[in-house]
Amino acid sequence: MSLNIFEYVNNLAVDLRKQGDVVFRQGEASDGKMYFVADGELSVERTIDGETHEISRLREGDFFGEMAILNKQPRTATITVVSKQAKMGYVDEGLFLRIARSNPVFNYSLLKLVIQRIGTVEDAIELTLAELGQGSD
Repeated sequence: MSLNIFEYVNNLAVDLRKQGDVVFRQGEASDGKMYFVADGELSVERTIDGETHEISRLREGDFFGEMAILNKQPRTATITVVSKQAKMGYVDEGLFLRIARSNPVFNYSLLKLVIQRIGTVEDAIELTLAELGQGSD
């Protein structure tokens, strides 16, 4: 599930991180940034009933943090760099809205990917609940 942000923006602010760095934690207030992975690998973890579970990995071309812009709610997962280093570009809410207003294809692409991601997260939660012996009936 990737979105080539460079089709819409020529220059992005860059965030460089090293292994073990936490980009943000589940429950933290949003900083209003959506990130795009240019290089490296990151872990997406959620805490459920006090236990932390990895629900996915992000790699080059993947994005995260879009919910912070779309719904202004606290972060829903913890994102940690697992590769030696990671390079991410990011957009803030203002730039995100300018792209969205000027390019409907961006909106459609983002919506499509977010819907896919919701399905993936629901599957991961279902598996985690099954592992915990709490499967839905």
